[in-house]
Amino acid sequence: MKKTKIYISGKISQLTEAEAQLLFENAEKVCIEMGYEPVNPMKLNHDHDKSWEMYMREDIREMMDCEAIYMLSNWCFSKGAGIEKKLAEDLGFKVIHE
Repeated sequence: MKKTKIYISGKISQLTEAEAQLLFENAEKVCIEMGYEPVNPMKLNHDHDKSWEMYMREDIREMMDCEAIYMLSNWCFSKGAGIEKKLAEDLGFKVIHE
């Protein structure tokens, strides 16, 4: 049986890469334990200019293949995560909070 894909959303900007990697890897493990197939934006191939807008475009493209979104507890401090949450809610995704 195919697992439901869940997109992990949270603050990345202003964190060190190591801090962000750890937060998202831990969330990935939680999502797997809950029976989901996680989509971790930290692991996406970002082969584009490194502007915030291009990261968002790539991440939202990947999010569109999901049916649920997992919001890290720091999401409210992130403009991008706020956009992802609103879009997920508007599209009827299941929203799970850390």
